[in-house]
Amino acid sequence: MFLKLTNLWILWISAFPVVSAACGEHRSLSTCLAFRRQDLCAWDVAAKRCVAARGCEARRSPRECESELTTGATWDDTQNQCFWDLRMKQCRWSDECFAPGKEECLRAQCSWRKVCTPQDMASRPGPNVCFDTCRIPSANVSLMPHDTHGRAERAMAPKRPGSSKVVHTSTGPVQGNQLLGLAEFLGIPFAQAPVEQRRWAPSEKMESWNQVFQATEFSAACAQQSGYYAGSLGKCQGLTRGKCLGYSEDCLTLNIWSPSDQSSLAAPKAVLFWIHGGCYVSGSAADAEYNATELAQKQDVVVVSVQYRLGVFGFLGSPHIRSRDPKGSTGNYGLMDNIAALQWVQQNIAAFGGDPNRVTIFGESSGAGSVSLLLGVKESWPYYHRAIMESGTGSFWSYITLDAAKGNWQQVLNATKCSSEDAHPDGPVACILSASSSVLTYAVELVPCRDGCTWAPVLDGVFLRGTPVQLAKAGLLRPNTPSISGFNKDDGAMFVTGYPISMVSMSQSSLDSYFSERYGEERKSQLQQLFPPKTTGTWWISKYFQAAQACETDFSYSCTAMWISTWSSPSFVYKFSQPDSQGLTLHGDEIPYIFGTLESPSSSDLQVSQWMMKYWANFAKTGDPNGPGLPHWPSWQQPPASLLNISDQPVLAEAPNNSWPGCGFFLSNWDFYSLCLPGEKRSVNLSQIMV
Repeated sequence: MFLKLTNLWILWISAFPVVSAACGEHRSLSTCLAFRRQDLCAWDVAAKRCVAARGCEARRSPRECESELTTGATWDDTQNQCFWDLRMKQCRWSDECFAPGKEECLRAQCSWRKVCTPQDMASRPGPNVCFDTCRIPSANVSLMPHDTHGRAERAMAPKRPGSSKVVHTSTGPVQGNQLLGLAEFLGIPFAQAPVEQRRWAPSEKMESWNQVFQATEFSAACAQQSGYYAGSLGKCQGLTRGKCLGYSEDCLTLNIWSPSDQSSLAAPKAVLFWIHGGCYVSGSAADAEYNATELAQKQDVVVVSVQYRLGVFGFLGSPHIRSRDPKGSTGNYGLMDNIAALQWVQQNIAAFGGDPNRVTIFGESSGAGSVSLLLGVKESWPYYHRAIMESGTGSFWSYITLDAAKGNWQQVLNATKCSSEDAHPDGPVACILSASSSVLTYAVELVPCRDGCTWAPVLDGVFLRGTPVQLAKAGLLRPNTPSISGFNKDDGAMFVTGYPISMVSMSQSSLDSYFSERYGEERKSQLQQLFPPKTTGTWWISKYFQAAQACETDFSYSCTAMWISTWSSPSFVYKFSQPDSQGLTLHGDEIPYIFGTLESPSSSDLQVSQWMMKYWANFAKTGDPNGPGLPHWPSWQQPPASLLNISDQPVLAEAPNNSWPGCGFFLSNWDFYSLCLPGEKRSVNLSQIMV
């Protein structure tokens, strides 16, 4: 009897959060969440205090089980670390379902099923690729990505090669990892967690702390659909008891790699500030190919990477939430996060050995789109000095209009059941502020748009006052800003209808359908002349697919890079052509060459990587990519306008006066094609949205 009463007492006590000594020192939500991994804390919403986090097996209800950041919050059910097993009626660790095979998966009472990558997945393996994987039991709603690291017991102290010196920042002291010749600082919070009432509001400066923040591990990726990482079986993307940190709304962090000679006598080093891609809806600064160890150490530069709000959390725009920004902007919170991180860098990078007067922003895909948009945002101009845009310079998919954003807003209201008048006594905005993370992340459908786009920065007339192409043509981008813009030889291949099957199967009739459905029946004949089917050296790829992907590459990547480079100076343009094993150079293939993160590279791959790292570092240092031992790269302004074809056999290619195959055509029709809208296609008048 005594044992039974004792067990009941322990069970009753375990149902209540416990304040640990370390957690009790954190007096605010922001600092509690900042130190939640280091001190194993969570924020008790009802009591408004920082408490000790509890393991999944000790959580007694579905709501408590699925709360990652807090206890007692209706909005917090991100379901990264734990899930409520409806069949077993208990809270389980999600990593129990990270099994590599069907038998092991089923033994763990998990679900082995087919999943497919999203239609607009802008990275390998590409859109609509399906495979079998182990997930949490199918009776549950949440979807967890596969993890090959397996189960790992949560470490009470971070594992690291060695401790760096403590660096004092404007928000508090931080200590990172000391590597060979390099100091690495990971997961530093640069702004307060954008949760609860800070959703859909400008980034707020991080509150300061006194104890040393251990910047030794990456933070969680910003909240997103787990399917976007579905094909990355070798990457750890699910929150576990180890280093796999999953997805979270608490994600506004940055990472710094700095050569170790940070003495007061050392000259400050140029800074490269990386904005990751992922169609504005996916991605993480922790991706393995973005590891900047090689780039920083070998090129003697400081590299920073940043995380910013994605999808519905970063780009929900509506007149209904304009008042949440004192300046009246809406739908650009992810871009505001980038600016907040740049401000933090300006204030603190000197302490890490960086030069705040030589900051280069660079990014790929939507990261490049972000860079090209920031070139038109005056609020960002004081915090950087040069820009590099890889496969996304001013592309049509890098923004949406306020009309398109209103359609997204309505979908969010419907998905959260906040559209009805009686959903919340304080109205729809209060309703979505209290909506659960998982509903917001998973329930929003694709925008009904001809290009499969989902979320992007909003041309709201306040923060974004025009498209990059419009602003560049009008001379309204950041003045006197050296830039590099470029594209990959087959950038558009993954976005051709039916990829990857269409690589082999595309016929003349399906090519004609691609032209007419994407660009209009009335323009099909022009495009057939501009992009005729041609047999290439890769015999197994359909010549009709080659024509379609060449058109897609011009439309989405190459032409805007050349136009914006023409209307800004000084500028440099490249075409990246180093082929992969398929004989193509796909979207994103240049990234590991620039960061030095190639897997099993050939000697020619290593040569190209060395060139690209030097080009990017030289540009960050001087505004000119050229230097000793590098193939000469003339500026775009030097006649005749030429781009550098970067491969193991680099050559210059002349491209004057929109002579590139599709650029003249797309420029003459840009107002018609350059906007992604639900329903009818319409153009936008620059004078109507510029303020």
